Amino acid sequence: MTLMKLFPTPVETVPLERLYLNHNLRAVRDPSRPFVYTNFIASLDGRIALECPRTGTAVVPEEIANARDWRLFEELAAQADVLLTTGRYVRQLARGDAQAILPLSEGAAYQDLRDWRQAQGLAAQPAVVVLSASLDIPIMEPLMGRHDRVYIATGSDVDAAQVRAIEARGARVIVAGQGRRVRGQALIEALRGEGLNLIYSTAGPKVLATLLSDRVLDRLYLTQVHRVLGSESYDTLVEGQRLYPPADVQLHSLYYDAPGEASPGQLFASYAVTPL
Repeated sequence: MTLMKLFPTPVETVPLERLYLNHNLRAVRDPSRPFVYTNFIASLDGRIALECPRTGTAVVPEEIANARDWRLFEELAAQADVLLTTGRYVRQLARGDAQAILPLSEGAAYQDLRDWRQAQGLAAQPAVVVLSASLDIPIMEPLMGRHDRVYIATGSDVDAAQVRAIEARGARVIVAGQGRRVRGQALIEALRGEGLNLIYSTAGPKVLATLLSDRVLDRLYLTQVHRVLGSESYDTLVEGQRLYPPADVQLHSLYYDAPGEASPGQLFASYAVTPL
């Protein structure tokens, strides 16, 4: 499985496997502060999720989800100290309609990534942080059983009884913002205090807006599938209030995945977020 590397030059053919693992985020980050990154897959018309007719929740469309992109998603997860997700994901997991249990996958195709973590002296699975304003989170065994550390991040306006109930089930609640909302800077500082410095957001457009509004995001990975989906009910990259100032990014890498028997082709891009 090969790709065409378009940027940085020179243009050349490169293997898919280890593509993002070779970005070596643990080595390139500034040791004085955490490194925060995220990853999305989108259609050509910017859809990252469509409403599921059965559940009414937003899910990655099967028309763009693909194994080659998922391999790179897993490579990014393999490097992380902690994964960010949302209460919505945990509720989907509880219902059985989540896209997948949070990485790393236990499939044979990803054994090299599990071996890589072990060679780095890392835990078998990254820690998990669930962002939630309501604390309406059904902590499920698939999540608690796979990850040594599970945190719930919420705002300061939190019900003490809910906190006790969650912590009795094995998770830890951290306050990372005023009121009910989690704030980007407060969240990253709280995770840094826990020794979690390589932070991978697997969450959606609201969390991306939170990270960008405080400019705590360092890198955005984006797969763009060459397929137009349409739909009136969809998610795009960022949801929420307009960003002031807007977030600028600089192209860090770009790879072309040519069309195949069941694929229209796609681009794998990464962008460095310009600090304020």
